[in-house]
Amino acid sequence: MFLIFSRTIFFGLIFLFINFVPSSATPIGLSGASPQQQQQQVQPKLGPIGGPVNQVGDCGSVAQNQSHAAEVLLISGLVNPIEDVSSRVLLSIDDITKAVPNGCVPTLSSADCDRSLCYHLSYRSFDGTCNNLRNPLNGASFRAYRRQLPPEYENGFDEPISFSSQIRPSPREASRILLSSSQVVTHEKFNSMMMQWGQFMSHDMAKTTLQPSANCKTCEPVPSKCIPVKISEKDPNSNFKERKCLKISRSAPVCGTGTPATPRQQLNENTAYVDGSMIYGSSTKDLHKFRDGRTGFLKMDRFNDMMVLPFDHGKCLSAQQCTASFVAGDIRANLFLGLSAMHVLFAREHNRIATELQKLNPGWSGDRLFQEARKIVGAEIQGVLYREFLPKILGNSFADVIGPYKGYDSSVDATISNEFTTAAYRFGHGMLMEHYPRLDENNQEIADGGFNFGDGVFKSNKIIFEGGIDPILRGFWSTAVKRPHRMTPSITERMFGSTDLGSLNIMRGREHGIPSYNTIRKLCGIPAVKTFEELKDQILDTNIRQALARNYPSPDEIDLYVGAMVEDPVVGGLVGSTLACVIGDQFKRTRDGDRFYFENPGIFTTAQVAELKKSSLARIFCDSGDRITQVPGDAFTLPQGNLVPCSKLPSIDLSKWKE
Repeated sequence: MFLIFSRTIFFGLIFLFINFVPSSATPIGLSGASPQQQQQQVQPKLGPIGGPVNQVGDCGSVAQNQSHAAEVLLISGLVNPIEDVSSRVLLSIDDITKAVPNGCVPTLSSADCDRSLCYHLSYRSFDGTCNNLRNPLNGASFRAYRRQLPPEYENGFDEPISFSSQIRPSPREASRILLSSSQVVTHEKFNSMMMQWGQFMSHDMAKTTLQPSANCKTCEPVPSKCIPVKISEKDPNSNFKERKCLKISRSAPVCGTGTPATPRQQLNENTAYVDGSMIYGSSTKDLHKFRDGRTGFLKMDRFNDMMVLPFDHGKCLSAQQCTASFVAGDIRANLFLGLSAMHVLFAREHNRIATELQKLNPGWSGDRLFQEARKIVGAEIQGVLYREFLPKILGNSFADVIGPYKGYDSSVDATISNEFTTAAYRFGHGMLMEHYPRLDENNQEIADGGFNFGDGVFKSNKIIFEGGIDPILRGFWSTAVKRPHRMTPSITERMFGSTDLGSLNIMRGREHGIPSYNTIRKLCGIPAVKTFEELKDQILDTNIRQALARNYPSPDEIDLYVGAMVEDPVVGGLVGSTLACVIGDQFKRTRDGDRFYFENPGIFTTAQVAELKKSSLARIFCDSGDRITQVPGDAFTLPQGNLVPCSKLPSIDLSKWKE
């Protein structure tokens, strides 16, 4: 759903892959590997863990029954915080970037879970491999998105729908007429942190590899690379008319796809799991950019008496001459000021936790500290997502499309779906506002004022020189969130001065072969329609149904993004039935197919899980903001009356990690 807007999108550039590329992964035989591989034994260290557990001699025994793995590994002295990756070929962001000019991108093709079994029982790999010990590449980074349904391409395998036939309206016309609106309708209860958390999460779960926009110099299409959107003479945007088109580069195809036998697929550079990829990266090969050597800490800089993410100080000589670009686990960290604030917040949170763990366990190595802090931060993010955020997005449908957690299911593939990332989760673009305030501790505008959307794009320097992250966070939690069914002119008429995010989203769906709105309705158990009037059960507004009828030749041709965006919201939620279905499917698989979901028995001790359930986004604001002392009781709900003192909020007791 969210804001990945760099030159291609802002929020939702979360695209997804399908596992069409043959895998040479080596699934783990749960009967155990050789003793030489599995026995990483040291003297037992007993701790206050409790529970009916016994020591074992090797990790293969633990793998047989993982329900008490955390306790057993600990008392058996088998906790190993270092993954041995020497036996396989790794990929990094740099590897993918170098491959793009060759016309396609490679995929991760192997994983050796037996080699570091003790590690994989305790900690996530950075690239997501071996989360599923039977299917080691499920949910891994640098893999193709999965598909809920076969792709729909114009020629059957790689050409965007309607690109030659023009059976559908121009993406710009569909965006301008059906999605763009200066009218702002806000939610009476939820605040704009909903938007910002949504973007932050989208960057945890997906990042689609794009081809360089520099390839697209003219308004003529370039096969497999450029798909310009022509501008009509009727378009009221004079800037667009002068440029004659919106230049859009295609996503890079996965090598071996784009043929009649194997339709074009796209690459997800991030893991599918809710694991903090945007903080820690999605490859061991990239980790050195973010981690402070072999210590337990993330790299951070002290500047203007605050801890921020690393940046080139030589490019920031003064407030007037500063192009600070923070270095974080996801390259999009500087896209938007609110997003940058979240990155700073969670990097601080990691280092805060690592500091406390170091005090509790002075004998731990830097590797152990880093992995334990990373594991706790990942659990905090999961808790915020599933307890606080998704129930508000999905409303009453949450119980049906996600429901309560019933445990890990190794048969569930968490891999991100193309339909989710390329269409459904981009609904968050509709939550963007024209302006955001920045507030001090007295809820008054700071001297530097708020910022318009455009002024918050690639402006991380405002954090450094204009009061830190607290005023930004306060501004978001004090501002009602915009209902997402239309998009503000800031992103449809003035984004970077030369593009329209709505057009981009529609064209991206077509170039990824995303099935039509009617097709996805059927997949979701919602009756397909034959006439536009039949849409009235999901789209009450007659004017919208008539606008769809004027612009699309039949309901079967409605783009998924357009049709789903204009649906009426489900009861108690922010999205319509079709979006709730696709979003719910993904987040249910992401949770249930994640062996490291924090409530899965054996990942944390029972006592630790009880502590993790006390965590909240509001508590994290208190612990890792600049100097926040009061917060909303619910970080996503508009404050009603007085804020809650931080001292009144529950917090995680990290002594449960003391050995």
